[in-house]
Amino acid sequence: MKHYYCSTFSKDYAYKGLLLYNSLEKHDKDFEFFMICLHEEAKNIFEKMNLAHATIISMEEIEKEDKILLSVKNSRNDKEYIWTSKASICLFLFNQFSEINHIVWLDGDTLFLSDPEPIFTEWGDYSITLTEEKWREEHKFLGDTNGVFNTGYMGFKRDDHALECLQWFRQKLIEWCFDKWENGLWSDQVYANDWTKRFKNVGIIENIGVNLTPYIINYRFKESSVIHSGNDIYIDNEKVVFFHYYGFKYYDGNVFDICNYVMNQRDEVIKHLYIPYLNACNEIMDKIKAVESNFNIEKNSKDYHVRNYFNLQVNLSTEEIYNICTIISQKHLAQGLALYRSLKKNTSNFRLWICCLDDSTYSLLNKMDLDHVVLITLKNIEGKELLSIKDSRSFDEYCRTLKASFISYVLKNNYNINSVIYTDADMYFFRDVKNLFNELNQQHPVFIVPRRASAEDEKNYGAYDAGLIGFQRNEISFECLFKWRKDCVKWCFDKVEDGYWADQKYLDQWVQSFPSVKVIENPDRTAGPWNAKESLFTIKDNELFHNSDKLIAFHYNGFVIKNHVEFDFCKTNVLSENMINAIYLPYVKAVREEMDVIKSLNGQSYEDEKNNYSRNKALNYFHAE
Repeated sequence: MKHYYCSTFSKDYAYKGLLLYNSLEKHDKDFEFFMICLHEEAKNIFEKMNLAHATIISMEEIEKEDKILLSVKNSRNDKEYIWTSKASICLFLFNQFSEINHIVWLDGDTLFLSDPEPIFTEWGDYSITLTEEKWREEHKFLGDTNGVFNTGYMGFKRDDHALECLQWFRQKLIEWCFDKWENGLWSDQVYANDWTKRFKNVGIIENIGVNLTPYIINYRFKESSVIHSGNDIYIDNEKVVFFHYYGFKYYDGNVFDICNYVMNQRDEVIKHLYIPYLNACNEIMDKIKAVESNFNIEKNSKDYHVRNYFNLQVNLSTEEIYNICTIISQKHLAQGLALYRSLKKNTSNFRLWICCLDDSTYSLLNKMDLDHVVLITLKNIEGKELLSIKDSRSFDEYCRTLKASFISYVLKNNYNINSVIYTDADMYFFRDVKNLFNELNQQHPVFIVPRRASAEDEKNYGAYDAGLIGFQRNEISFECLFKWRKDCVKWCFDKVEDGYWADQKYLDQWVQSFPSVKVIENPDRTAGPWNAKESLFTIKDNELFHNSDKLIAFHYNGFVIKNHVEFDFCKTNVLSENMINAIYLPYVKAVREEMDVIKSLNGQSYEDEKNNYSRNKALNYFHAE
């Protein structure tokens, strides 16, 4: 039996159309795919590909037959208009192609992974077939707002029941079909909620592998295994027929948004279902460019919120890499670059993930094309929740609020990242970071570092340093990060209040809340200005020692750059002469070198505050000659 499919493609979805076609050609022995082209560019690409089992139709042909559909075109964006046209297209195909005895609508972001015959076996004598969203019990309310059925798949026979449904559906879609919630509607999906009662002979495809979605595989089968066996993918021993990659975003062939809806995917899902799709995307992009050299839909991810960020290059790497992440703004750019140079000097196999808080920081770092660096913009990680509290925080407070979100962002989908250490931009490393990563293991997936400050200081600001924290990629770490993120979104201010201070005092609760959190007891692994008293810093054989042990890192908290020659070493603690000579003077040299680099690249220098600055305001004033 020959199978008939249809879908609509904009120029931006042309590559997905070819992927879908190729998957049908691979798995369906006898089919015809009606590829409706919203844009002429998509039509040109399809025609140049010589698709043996495709009938390529311009949307204009449907609009000539359905003038009412055309009349609403300017009121809808491309996605909304494609949804609006679904029923009109199916009716057009039945009218124009007498050989068609059924038609299957597929959303353009679906892909067949095995023989589609189970669809038609279960379809049987039904006039209309649908697949359910399969909401979990606690999510059942979403059926009313988002739809009981996922209309990425709809099957219609050429009979009175199906044609009656399509005529009704067409009218409703033309009346209202938008990507928003309004009057109990959203897109085209909610219209199908009552079809089993409104129309006769409607069947529901029960096979879980038909129109399998990110939601279903994540929420309904969360504890189930995804198995790759031969050329097939199984979920709970059920072969996946076709997967619906909704929410998938292609950016540049390396950066992808796995799904821009609020849901995560397990590593095995990404490995077995997404990695092959990403590679196929890149392959089809090359083929398109071979026949249409001007084709380009690549976007720079820096301008978008990439909810479920995935970096293909990072995850295909086989090297052991030490992943460090930090947050940098223009205010701390020189210090952030000094941090980078310290890593490069002491650790050969590191990767530094930088969240750039402003466009100028991103632009300059991007221009520098630094080795071992991945740049993430603030727009990439800012969802609605963060944006909702942004205006209630100062710049520094918002920066601290972002930490847990950024760490989670890096760890969440990038399964090849075994662990990550977060460090503030004013940290400087004196030795290989490998020893810090060795602190992380399955027994202790999170480490925190004691500040070793005075009792009063710890009471006010916390016992642990939020400027240096390590996480291994596992459930305990994500629970810890989730709680930290939730706490910081609720309260993160630069003041001591009710036992809280910024993001740091929350760490005091972790030892009790998460028994597997490791406190690094060796006080000489890291240090900060709060260790000014009763500490001796010395340099021996070009290595820095804190008391009698080699120092891994120093946190230059409170270091202020006033301009190119004036600094306040620390605005919070009075420093000893020993600390200034051993710790701060070399750091000033390193920071000033980066200031020169910045000035050479963009002409900016740190002169803005010079005229308003008084050395009398500095706690640890320094003037560089």
